Amino acid sequence: MYDEQQVRALHLTGISKTKASEILGIHKYHLEKYLKVIGLEWKSRVRGGSYVIEGIKDTLAGHSERLGVTIATIRWRLERNLPMDAPPAIDMVIEAEAQAFTELRKEGVPALQAAKIVGRPYESLKNAAKRFCPDDYMKVVCTAPRGKQRPANDSTEDQKAA
Repeated sequence: MYDEQQVRALHLTGISKTKASEILGIHKYHLEKYLKVIGLEWKSRVRGGSYVIEGIKDTLAGHSERLGVTIATIRWRLERNLPMDAPPAIDMVIEAEAQAFTELRKEGVPALQAAKIVGRPYESLKNAAKRFCPDDYMKVVCTAPRGKQRPANDSTEDQKAA
């Protein structure tokens, strides 16, 4: 079995509850119940571990803050052995592009066609328009027709006849 001093000693080493339960030879669930009984708070460890990037050991969140890029970007670059200062794969949508997309939508151009005219993916333009010109874009969205539009000569009577 195990005693309180042994559990407290393992806690002080800084190992995870999972490792401690393996050392004690018990299930993690039983260790957690025992910790409640003795009133010992064993904080969860940061998942994901630490990475050494440019000679600095830190978590992905820490590197993200330091480098000014997202965690997903860091993971992407690590998986592909790319340098951390590599240029982005796709340039961010600029305000002028978002405004052009919004203006086209105001003129009644369908969203996918407007994105094609601007030369960017629809999702990127939609998100940029929400960020750069939220009031105008929300007005456009509220008045835009929903779903695929039928051609003017297509009627429900023709469909019934078929």
